[in-house]
Amino acid sequence: MVRGLGLVLALSPLLTVAGLLAIAEWRDRRRATAVARQVRLSDALAAELGAVVAPVVRSRLAGRWRVEILVPVGRPGLVGRIVAITDRALRELGVPQYELVLAPAAVRGGAAPGSVVTRPSRSRRARRGCLPRLRPRPPRLRSRPPQLRLA
Repeated sequence: MVRGLGLVLALSPLLTVAGLLAIAEWRDRRRATAVARQVRLSDALAAELGAVVAPVVRSRLAGRWRVEILVPVGRPGLVGRIVAITDRALRELGVPQYELVLAPAAVRGGAAPGSVVTRPSRSRRARRGCLPRLRPRPPRLRSRPPQLRLA
């Protein structure tokens, strides 16, 4: 009894590390699968429509896939083709169930009909001055201990 408990205590750090490594490998496999599916879906959309939309593919813990696409809502024919191509590409990839989220994207007024306005990245917004600049801190005043003078 005591020997078995000692063996379990001696092996517990190794079992913990092995379990954490297995979880990390599982997470990396899921991420690689999501990236591969996103690339395949982007390629399928770009092959038929050009570079009009950029889908984002994520995997949920329950095994369902979520596809998010910014679409130009002013062009219902294009949106219908995007949905059809997405469905066909995901069926070819072997995804039986997925959640498709279509978010409206603002269309530029004077630009080409297929161009879509997206939000610039944080670095581009920072360069343009859209982010608040940090003010330098005022210098800290250090108090000196009182000096004693003997007369």
